[in-house]
Amino acid sequence: MRQFAEIDPLTIANDARLVASIADSTDHETTWYFLIDGDHLIISDIAFRTKRNKWLHYQIEFPKRGLLWYLDTLQNKFFKTEAEGGLPKGKFHDKTVIDGERLKLGRAFNADDKGDGGYSFVTLDRKESYGAAKEYTFTDKFLFENGLIQVLQDIATKIRAGQL
Repeated sequence: MRQFAEIDPLTIANDARLVASIADSTDHETTWYFLIDGDHLIISDIAFRTKRNKWLHYQIEFPKRGLLWYLDTLQNKFFKTEAEGGLPKGKFHDKTVIDGERLKLGRAFNADDKGDGGYSFVTLDRKESYGAAKEYTFTDKFLFENGLIQVLQDIATKIRAGQL
């Protein structure tokens, strides 16, 4: 499995691999960046914490075709009833293998620590230093009201068209 260096928060905005970015609607100090590196998508959030005078950043990487799966699964498994071909009643996640990497999409019931929902994009084979799988949990509000889903769909359209 291909490994990736940590993104440099000072240079990411000028990275040649950058294909999109979006300001976080819930945290004015955070910007999300989307980079294509060969056959992989890197999602990174970068924040400068003025109170700490410190950069914070995190990233996950997965095969770029995985984004197509995440979006398709969201639309066709989570947004449909079991009778329509969606997830069985009581199941709140789905898993697959794309290009040899295990991916998971799960429903989060407390995505913002305030009881609001969201979705977790998980890369099961890429681990944190302490052993947990790398993941991002996005709130429903950020995804559907504040534009993140459109950014992801735009990237997916370009992947499908062979432009990325």
